[in-house]
Amino acid sequence: MSVQMSWLLRQRHLRLSHRGGPERSAVPITFAQATELTDPSPWLSGGELILTTGLGFDSDGPALSTYVRTLAAAGVACLGFGVGLSHSTIPRHILETAEDVGLPVVEVPYDIPFAAVIRAVMKRISEQEYEQVVRAASVQNRITRAALHGGVNAIVRELAVATSTSVALIGRRTEPFHPADASDLVEQAREIARSIRPSSSPATVSASEPGRTVTLHAVAVTGGAPTFLAIRTTGPMTGVEQILLGHAVSLVTLDLEKPARLRAEQSRLNTLALGLLLDGHLPPTDDTALPSYLADAADDDSHIRVAVIRGPSERIADAVDAECRLRARPTYARRTDTGCELLLRGSDDTRFVAHLVESLPRSTCAGISSRLHIDESPAALRQATLACAAAGPHDRIVEFTGSMLLASAPVQESLRAMAAVTIAVLAEYDRTHSADLVGSLRAFLEANGHWETAAAHLSVHRHTLRNRITRCEELLAVDLTSARVRAELLLSMLAATT
Repeated sequence: MSVQMSWLLRQRHLRLSHRGGPERSAVPITFAQATELTDPSPWLSGGELILTTGLGFDSDGPALSTYVRTLAAAGVACLGFGVGLSHSTIPRHILETAEDVGLPVVEVPYDIPFAAVIRAVMKRISEQEYEQVVRAASVQNRITRAALHGGVNAIVRELAVATSTSVALIGRRTEPFHPADASDLVEQAREIARSIRPSSSPATVSASEPGRTVTLHAVAVTGGAPTFLAIRTTGPMTGVEQILLGHAVSLVTLDLEKPARLRAEQSRLNTLALGLLLDGHLPPTDDTALPSYLADAADDDSHIRVAVIRGPSERIADAVDAECRLRARPTYARRTDTGCELLLRGSDDTRFVAHLVESLPRSTCAGISSRLHIDESPAALRQATLACAAAGPHDRIVEFTGSMLLASAPVQESLRAMAAVTIAVLAEYDRTHSADLVGSLRAFLEANGHWETAAAHLSVHRHTLRNRITRCEELLAVDLTSARVRAELLLSMLAATT
């Protein structure tokens, strides 16, 4: 924000008059300061209206010429000299030197305090700043409305029109820009972007040359290539241009992140549906009409598989979503205390899960269920949980099968320990009594307790078999009418013979 000398001279209540130098200042007035220092240049930054009464100078002499030249070299916009205190008129050396160096000089009457001049200048600058804020707010509304109806292209166009600059978005395959003759801005912005080190990742980068400044503002896009909104101005960006650029970047980010937000919300709903499905709270489904929220979860035959992955849940969830996104399919995953539960289509094989775990720590392992109907999801979860629990220290993926438990070293160890106090007792009895309790019990167990089937297999009468099984029950102190007891003994036998 600044004040022109012509405006200053029009303020009648100040009664300022032009006395020397050009009638128009080459530098706009951005600040007003009263000082009686004979050399204030160390504390000047350019654009000041310096007010002085010349108290530091005893008379009209060469020192005043040096003073004026020093002010001009420091970039002072205008010199206001107060008359009637130390000097009745503006010294001749000041006026002559001001003409030489092109520094405007105005006369401040004796009865006009410097504070009044400073107040007028700073008030006008404040008004301009407020006007700019109001204008920026109005432009922000226009850019926002444009974003609602036209997306990224409309944002770029509206920002360029509002700031009378050239604007481009880089980072995607198609880079929108405005105006139509600003296509060269795309390559300029790309060249600047290539010079940015990924480790530094500054929010804003500018490159200037005479009469032109290109500024890049980073656009944070999840999982995408580095994206920037570029604006080309004739000089350094103004405060309003910076505000509008930041607002446009926010709108572009929202527009580009819209698909990611929609997917994240859909994944959240899918997680809720998966939880109800795995916990058995959803009603049975019709093969021909799966609920819409499960339509993409199963294969064409309404079959699914469940994977239980043990490892860092945060990384697993990210890997699952990334793999599903690559395959253009929704994510059905639920985090657990030990990892993640994942719903797969029945047509998925172990290769899909292998892609997930290969990018995760070596300690990560997965258990996969067999292919079941979606109504049997709770059973599929139990299978996958068992498969994951059976994974050894070097196993990455374990698929549920009927004999998988016997392949697990910890399970084998437990079953062999049981066999040592059960099957070994029967084997010792057989050895000392020339009996066949072990063979008879195995046949009985493998026949699932069916007397006729087991007896036929052993080629003995069923009463003979009953006597042998009764003897087994007495020796082991068990009840073989219990399916659980039969299952435990059969598993012990199988483990003892592997």
